Amino acid sequence: MKKFLGALIVSSLAALGAFSTVNKAQAASLTIDPTYTFLRTYADTTYYNNVNTAAGNTKAISLADLGLKGGDFISLNISGVFNTSVWNPGERSDTIGVFSTSDRLLDGSSEKRVVDSLALNNQDASQYGYTQNTWTSRTLFDSTASPGSSFDSDKNAYMCNGATLSDSNRTCGNQTLFDGVFGIFGETTIEIPTTAKFLFLAVNDIFYSDNAGMMLVNIDKTGTVGNQVSAPEPNTVFAVLVTIALALKMKRKQKTAKATVRC
Repeated sequence: MKKFLGALIVSSLAALGAFSTVNKAQAASLTIDPTYTFLRTYADTTYYNNVNTAAGNTKAISLADLGLKGGDFISLNISGVFNTSVWNPGERSDTIGVFSTSDRLLDGSSEKRVVDSLALNNQDASQYGYTQNTWTSRTLFDSTASPGSSFDSDKNAYMCNGATLSDSNRTCGNQTLFDGVFGIFGETTIEIPTTAKFLFLAVNDIFYSDNAGMMLVNIDKTGTVGNQVSAPEPNTVFAVLVTIALALKMKRKQKTAKATVRC
């Protein structure tokens, strides 16, 4: 009987612990360099105060190193701001990301730099899908006939007229994106694609080498597929506690009975 009561108490406590453990643990707190990107960049170089700065390459984040895997649900919480230009300072906090099966990142002249990028599930894609914008930039996105541009047959591209920066390679067009790129808006909860192994993050910009500052992203695990419950129902907690109380009461009665017999 003693062994039975002990086992009952232990199993009840274990059950309560399993239910009450919130399936949430901070995986990482990382910085984002606003001069780094995984998008296409072309002649993205800034010369300012006698210093020449080129756009850098986003470093792939290993999900395994963070204790994460495909199917996990994570929260991406962005904080801080970055300076969008050393010439015309302005603060923004826009951020983008993309999951991938590998850490491969092609050079800045390639359109799909993250060659093994993965699409999000339909729900996340519709909620966090990134909308392309038309820009005037040396980063040479998809060249299109934008207002205030003229076609250069030698370059086979639409060149911007009256560009604020003097550059013969300044084109007009849309950002070159690819399937899977998503926007991060404040705190964003998203499901990691099943086969994902890496995550690329960058600020949302069109010209990176002139940026300044640093941003922070907290990555928290909030759950896994088929395990979204972080706390038990009140009735479940009550039942477990009642079981423990009854077991303890029975144990006390057993001790009292033994003490009576000795007398």
